[in-house]
Amino acid sequence: MIAKVLFVTLLATACAAYQRKLTAHLNPFCGDKEVCGLCYVTAEGSNDTLHYFWSALGTPAALAIQTAPGTKLADISWESLRGHYLNQKTFAFDGPVLSSSAVVISKLFEYNDPENKAHLNTALKNGTHYIDQTKLLWKEIRGCTGNGSSLVTSTFVAYGTSSDKDEGFFLGNGTIQFTLEVQDNDGHDIQFPHLLYTSNSSQIQLSLLNLSPQLGKTSQFGFELTILDDSSHNGSYGVSSIRTFDDEYTPGVFTNVALFDKNASSTFYLHWKPVCYRDPGRTVTLSVDAAYQNLTYSASWWNFNVATAWLSNRAPNVASSAVTVTFGSEGDGWYQENSYATWAMSSGFGVRPLERISATVLSVTSVGLGIPGIIALGTVIYVSVHKPEPKL
Repeated sequence: MIAKVLFVTLLATACAAYQRKLTAHLNPFCGDKEVCGLCYVTAEGSNDTLHYFWSALGTPAALAIQTAPGTKLADISWESLRGHYLNQKTFAFDGPVLSSSAVVISKLFEYNDPENKAHLNTALKNGTHYIDQTKLLWKEIRGCTGNGSSLVTSTFVAYGTSSDKDEGFFLGNGTIQFTLEVQDNDGHDIQFPHLLYTSNSSQIQLSLLNLSPQLGKTSQFGFELTILDDSSHNGSYGVSSIRTFDDEYTPGVFTNVALFDKNASSTFYLHWKPVCYRDPGRTVTLSVDAAYQNLTYSASWWNFNVATAWLSNRAPNVASSAVTVTFGSEGDGWYQENSYATWAMSSGFGVRPLERISATVLSVTSVGLGIPGIIALGTVIYVSVHKPEPKL
């Protein structure tokens, strides 16, 4: 009995060590709430505090700053944020900053796919239309509430644009949505693709809903994802595609994609499943590929957003990489078939979490392999016991 109590106590202690206290602040230090557009979340742990800054100012971006435990945000220069100034200090803390990283939706585009092979052909004349994200019109932030809660979610919704060349995308009440989440503990997201997360990570979801394609009915969508990190000493990032044993959490998908520092000089990582869902229910049969390509140095990372507002002042010690992700599968009927696309990823600090074979899969596998083995063993024993005596 004592041993059982001790085990439970140790288990609870181990779990608590990974749990963080989450607190959300909508537009901190901003007097005019209508024109701010920032969700700030703190995730306090025993060894450090993670500060998340989520915003669609300039372009949609998620900035994460790691500080010593107990460090507080002292001030925000809203003049810099509103003016899109990269040469002024935007965020001030009352303690040391350990590292910072960010994920930016740096480009969003429509591409023509006349053969319905989900192939991005950059050489095709007038085959790509880039959406000017700086001209998007955003609704008030949804969510960004919670003090001591286990989950904080914030959604940014673009419902229109001030750009003449892009206004056609929104004629059918289309929206571009950017949703972010952070949890206080480890686990799997409740929605497909059930991404694995930790208390050191956050999740980002990009959704393109009811957009009206401007390149015709044979088009798909894609985006460029820029990764910024000031803890990488050489900026040498790589992408790995790892095959998994089972698809328990993401039916039909046996691959996990990860982006990480190849020389382990940085503790920042990203990972996602190469799948895009084409309906609100995330039906597996309607899902398509989310193919990645062209991991390159991001020359455009100096464009203003909440991430560069901070990291531009930490240059030249900032590594930048960009990867292009395109939605679509061969013969899927293009985006207009469902007018819906949603994709998710997770990024964080520390050791990148790896999927492990669950007890359910192990038990099913054991039963599946064990029963034939038992039958075979029983047959051998039966034959041995009932083996006829040799005739003399």
